[in-house]
Amino acid sequence: MKKSTKTKILITTVTAIALILIAVAVIAILTNNSGRQPAKTEGPVAINSPKEVLTELPTAANITPDATEQNATEIPATDEVITVLPATDEPLPAETATPTLEPTVVPTPTEMPTPEPTVVPTPAATPTPEPTPTPTVPPTKAPTATPAPTKTPTPAPTKTPAPTPTKTPAPTPTKAPTATPVPPTSTPEPTPAKIEFTVANVFSDNMVIQRGEPVKIWGFAGNAAEGGKISGTFMGQSAETTIKDGEWMLVFDRSFDACKDMGNNIRIFSDDKEVVLHDVLIGDVYMVIGQSNAAYDMNAHWLFVDALDTERCPRNSDYDLPIRINYNTQNVPNTSVKRGTSQEARDLTRTNTWKIATQSNIANFSAIGYLFARNYVKLTDGSVPIGMIEIDGNGQPLGAFLCNPVAEAYKTDTYNIMKGYYVTTGVNADHGRFLYNEFMAPFSRMPMAGILWYQGESDYATKEANRYAAVFTAYVEYMRGTHNTNNKDFPVYFIEFPTMYTQPAGFTGTWAYMDVGRIRAIMGSMVTMSDNIFQVQSGDLWADKTYWNSLHPNCKYEQALRAAKIACAFNGEGGITLDNASGPIVESVTYSEDAKSATIRYKNVGDGLKTIDGSDEVRGFTSLTVTGTIMGEITGTITGPDTVEVTSTIPMNGVAYNMKTGYFFGDQMNLCNSAGIPAGAFLLSK
Repeated sequence: MKKSTKTKILITTVTAIALILIAVAVIAILTNNSGRQPAKTEGPVAINSPKEVLTELPTAANITPDATEQNATEIPATDEVITVLPATDEPLPAETATPTLEPTVVPTPTEMPTPEPTVVPTPAATPTPEPTPTPTVPPTKAPTATPAPTKTPTPAPTKTPAPTPTKTPAPTPTKAPTATPVPPTSTPEPTPAKIEFTVANVFSDNMVIQRGEPVKIWGFAGNAAEGGKISGTFMGQSAETTIKDGEWMLVFDRSFDACKDMGNNIRIFSDDKEVVLHDVLIGDVYMVIGQSNAAYDMNAHWLFVDALDTERCPRNSDYDLPIRINYNTQNVPNTSVKRGTSQEARDLTRTNTWKIATQSNIANFSAIGYLFARNYVKLTDGSVPIGMIEIDGNGQPLGAFLCNPVAEAYKTDTYNIMKGYYVTTGVNADHGRFLYNEFMAPFSRMPMAGILWYQGESDYATKEANRYAAVFTAYVEYMRGTHNTNNKDFPVYFIEFPTMYTQPAGFTGTWAYMDVGRIRAIMGSMVTMSDNIFQVQSGDLWADKTYWNSLHPNCKYEQALRAAKIACAFNGEGGITLDNASGPIVESVTYSEDAKSATIRYKNVGDGLKTIDGSDEVRGFTSLTVTGTIMGEITGTITGPDTVEVTSTIPMNGVAYNMKTGYFFGDQMNLCNSAGIPAGAFLLSK
């Protein structure tokens, strides 16, 4: 055989062997991938490790036409490493006929631990892979005639990374903070917090709730109890509410009639706690508010009452009455707020605030407050329990009692930067607004029957007196807007200052006196400025010119009795009417064209106006200057059942009655109604 022929045969044989090996490798690849689909990617294929190096396969240029026909089937793209054996004369042993390496499988996105596949960009020089073409076989050395030293096939030299550039994976960008985001986990349901709560300290055992109004009970809770349910029961009624912003309020829709029976409890509860308010009475709740004459207590009253005078309530009286008291005084600050600032206390800092009105419990309580309650209970035969709340500010002017909006509207105080609080004006003035913000604000939502007011002595000076009526009526209207649901225009009963006497000649020692005549008359005009404001006339109740302290006269029983009768008349109880409870109250003043005469019209006249001494001349009137001071004393004449006409020699700029501090009914003034009750003081400018 010719050398060229042998060479051709050898080349053909080597080529055939190579094609057979390629075919075997392809079959192996197809067999391994028959159970899975190649991962579909919308970008470059991700390579997880430098070990996964792609080895190029032979190209069609090095394959004979016959062999190309055998590779007509498209070879799928794969991540497996393919090793190409060199041509050899020796047949391959059976066990190495298919030298396929274990494929390294690149995990598909579904096999990755992350919920979404991580797309790894390749360097810009690497084009997006298209379907893999038939690989190119690198050129092999021409075989020599010398056979291989052994029959063991020469190990297939794999193409090393050095001569052939490898596809090095680009660095895998990671998502902050980690490459593998943690799947969102559901927040475990929190352990339900205990619904702990407190009941406001304005409530306690032995309290009185207001008849005729929905029962309201409120309190507080911590943040952990937010949204929790609070329930309550009272006399067969139920209520439920939700804690919101740290507060809750139960409202029992039904209102109740008066009930003096013991044993009625209010039960307030959550799933985790219960509070019971024992022995709750239903009746009328009043506030007694004022300065020293409101603070004047039962101990002081008892000093001047004869032990045998059972009507005026001596110390050893019967106290088995449905009366409950709640004592609040400026001498025991509410420490939850800073005194004199605009901070309003949410609650009292004292607990167990309501007390049964026993002799020992009332000893330091307001005399006029307790005696008002006592007289009301007796006038109604004990059918209406009374709850009396004392708010006293000994020596304080009106500005100390005001709420923030009224104080600001009327500019009754100024903020003192050095002191760090509002300072008001008047006698003994210092802290403004504090009596409301500390002691009255906590009660602001509590329904009540009315207010008993004994204050104004510290506002007798011109500046404070001139604004008093306007400020006070605005204050009353504010309070009426916060307390009641049904009886919004609850009554206010203010005590008219009784006669006050100057020090007599020859007297030595302390003498208490304030010139309260003008403020007394100005306060009397408040009855024309707002509904349901009642004056409790006192011009006939104090006549002791020798007692050193007529600023604090011991006529609290008589003042309280008159106030209780007016309250009974207002409520339609006790068979009492305003005509036999109150004296004449001014309604209006009209002037003649020249202002030298004026007609005063009254209400509460009964069968008609009269003078207590039967005189045709009515005493006690004064004419006013343009500034509202006394111009001179004038007399009047009764011209009708409810009218009096006064005259002056010069034009009048206003008219007043009982404006002089030392006027006493029966002496310097004498006008009354058919029941003999004196007319009230007033001052009305033209």
